[in-house]
Amino acid sequence: MVGAPARRIGAVVLIRNPEGDVLLVRRLHTLGWQFPGGEVRPDEPIAVAGARELCEDTGLTRVLTRLLALDHVPANPETGATEGFDLVCDGGTLTAEQASRVTVPDSAAHELVGLRWVSLDQLDAYALPHQERRIRHAVAAHDHGLGLPLLGLGEPV
Repeated sequence: MVGAPARRIGAVVLIRNPEGDVLLVRRLHTLGWQFPGGEVRPDEPIAVAGARELCEDTGLTRVLTRLLALDHVPANPETGATEGFDLVCDGGTLTAEQASRVTVPDSAAHELVGLRWVSLDQLDAYALPHQERRIRHAVAAHDHGLGLPLLGLGEPV
């Protein structure tokens, strides 16, 4: 459509450990800690993008089938950031052994400062306020079984 504004679409992933902590990453050029994930490529399904970005950020391979939250992010004239939407996918809960082995892959060292497991009562010390709100809403949706299926042309992925 001519004149339609460009919008960014992001796919981020909620991953938890057996204690209920959330996995967060710290990007090199952004403030605060946030869910692993990133931009969806043109014609890339959300589930595929979220799984790809999760693997790039953490080395984890997960099948994503549920959407926990849709977060509208307005344009930011100060930073030049484009308006967009971040879709929070449910990556499930890792075993204690799996959680202990999660590290930043060498291939992501140019982009990520680190990753860490953060308890919900410590979120305010790590995440910016809007990220903290996103995380808490996604966790609440997960805990109450409120995820929606991720679909491709009306079919579950």
